[in-house]
Amino acid sequence: MGSWQGILALLAIAWTLQCAGTLVQVRRYRDAFRELSNGWSDGWMGAGKGGSAWRGAALAMVVVGPDERVRRAVTIRGRTVFARAERLSHLEGMTTATLRETAGQAPRDAVQAALLSALDQIATVRAAQEARAETSAHVSHSENWADAPA
Repeated sequence: MGSWQGILALLAIAWTLQCAGTLVQVRRYRDAFRELSNGWSDGWMGAGKGGSAWRGAALAMVVVGPDERVRRAVTIRGRTVFARAERLSHLEGMTTATLRETAGQAPRDAVQAALLSALDQIATVRAAQEARAETSAHVSHSENWADAPA
């Protein structure tokens, strides 16, 4: 009976360590996300994931300005709680089209796949914002036309 208690105690310790490691990883991701999102008042930010648990995964966060240039790119890669945010300064100033082309050359690489996913997210958000702005402008124009004297 004592061996079962020992096994259960080891499982409980392993589970506790896993929970603590998860909290550390989430905190690091949140800190990197907060730092990027508070840096600029305009532009867009996208986050993407690439890779797999077997080959190694990566997260990428990309901030793009209204001029379609990358302002900041950060990646978090690794399988352990020791993974930290790494700034990809060589991508800063690059256009989104150039970054998409560059990342597309190695789509099986976890970081490149994460960058492509982040760019896709930015494109989706921008398209939705532009559609809302167009709809809002159309509704505003229609309301003005309807209020005009006959």
